[in-house]
Amino acid sequence: MTSQNKSVISTRGWDDVQVGDSVQLSRNGRIEYTGQVDDRTADGDVVWIKSSLGRRRLFHVADGYQLTGCTS
Repeated sequence: MTSQNKSVISTRGWDDVQVGDSVQLSRNGRIEYTGQVDDRTADGDVVWIKSSLGRRRLFHVADGYQLTGCTS
């Protein structure tokens, strides 16, 4: 297992995340989805995450997820 630095991106708005960023979304202390940001709205309230299997899913800031960016 490799160690990665993780930065928490605010749940009030995900405006710090950029297309291409590797992220994970967790809720209630459990990681529920991981992938790369495929697209996002200008205000950062909605992101589309593409999983390693190529599945694309939309998340809204009001859904209650904590978005964590994984950086090397």
